[in-house]
Amino acid sequence: MDVTKYLEKAAEATNRRNYDYAIELYLTACKMDPNNVIARRSLRAVENRMAQEKGSSFWGKTKTATMVPQLNSLYMMKKWDSVIEKAEEILKIDPTNIGAMMSLAKAARAANYNACATAVFEDIKTMNAGGNNKLLVEAARELAHLYEIDNRVQDALDVWGYVSKQVPGDREASQKWRDLSAKNITNIIETASKGGNRGDMARLSQTEDQKKAAAKQDLEKGDIKSEADLEAIVKHTRDEIAANPDDRNVPKLYEKLGTIYKQFGRYDDAKEALEKARDKDPNNPGYLFKLHDLDIAKMQFDLKALEPQVRAGDPPSREQYVKLRDTFLDFRLTSYLEREKQYPTDSKIRYDLGSIYFDLAEKRKDKALYDEALKRFQSTFKDPKFRVESGQKLGICFDAKGQYELALKRFDETLAGFPAEIRDERWKNIMYFKALTLTKFSKLEDALKILYEIYELDVSFKDVGKKIEELEGKKAS
Repeated sequence: MDVTKYLEKAAEATNRRNYDYAIELYLTACKMDPNNVIARRSLRAVENRMAQEKGSSFWGKTKTATMVPQLNSLYMMKKWDSVIEKAEEILKIDPTNIGAMMSLAKAARAANYNACATAVFEDIKTMNAGGNNKLLVEAARELAHLYEIDNRVQDALDVWGYVSKQVPGDREASQKWRDLSAKNITNIIETASKGGNRGDMARLSQTEDQKKAAAKQDLEKGDIKSEADLEAIVKHTRDEIAANPDDRNVPKLYEKLGTIYKQFGRYDDAKEALEKARDKDPNNPGYLFKLHDLDIAKMQFDLKALEPQVRAGDPPSREQYVKLRDTFLDFRLTSYLEREKQYPTDSKIRYDLGSIYFDLAEKRKDKALYDEALKRFQSTFKDPKFRVESGQKLGICFDAKGQYELALKRFDETLAGFPAEIRDERWKNIMYFKALTLTKFSKLEDALKILYEIYELDVSFKDVGKKIEELEGKKAS
């Protein structure tokens, strides 16, 4: 994903000391390309610069404290992209928060954003983990493993040596040091002896060949990190197609090209490749929906690109955003209705279609659209993978239609599925909407009890504090 324009605008904003705008641009770039190290490190540099000039505040520390449980909950649920975004929310206020940096780095590694994870662990090590030796050693271990994965053997050896100094007698560090040292020696011996070649030039030549072979294997596995990698795998795939143009795997090869081009934001090339896949296999509806997904991704990209200007209050951007958002919702509706016809028993498609109807109903306040959403969520509520989200939206749909008893019943059925120890974001959301429904029955005491339960766990959740003040005022009057 090319985020160059965002990085250029962010750099300009930083030079003008418009730090808030620069941070928003860098955050957008990080969301669009989570593995972009330049965007991530530039973001942190601006945050540190702003923190140094403006200083910290009591409000800021309080705010970050309330976000830590949310971060931990997302981590427990393994929602890695959400963990990264929540960690960045904390670091925006406190850029030296080592706990948030650790969560960000570990989530990035779990999501296979290894370049991002490496950069953040390197930053933690450079900062000596803020004086926390336990976290420093943990970050160093993770960094050493990442270096090894990236075949940076000497860097990995250096870090394991550092761990050995910090934790004398550490078994893992000692074992890794021996294994990696042996690997270095083995590589040298194999390189020197292969084909009878000797001397530095021969060793260098063999090492480059090995690197090229490893790079080819990475590309074939889809490990594409740069434009050069992209061009290499595109050439390799097109050569396969040219060699056997009538092979039955050709549609899949074109689909592979489309997926790769989409990954790099080259939507026209992706569309051309997917259309060729569909031409080769016209009876496979999957290629049509891949084309739909491409159009959806392009519209989402354009919507995200408009968000900074909309937040800045630019009227033309706001108008453009609203129009594109309507087009986006209508297109998704048309596409998913067709998918539902093709795959009527697919719970994921039915849940996504219900969510589209739900979004349209919320936006247009159309009860008929709520009915369409209800049909889908009543089906997906039976599927454990979608039960919680479906239950919440069923309750909201019934509430919007004025069917409050049905809303409360569905909220309660959904809450009954939560283990006693789980009080995550999903649980808080359902409790919050249940409280809102109770107020429509004038059951203020019951609603307040729920809101206070949420408030005790998370004072920053939605507008729970404001709702409590409103209901306490109604009680007093």
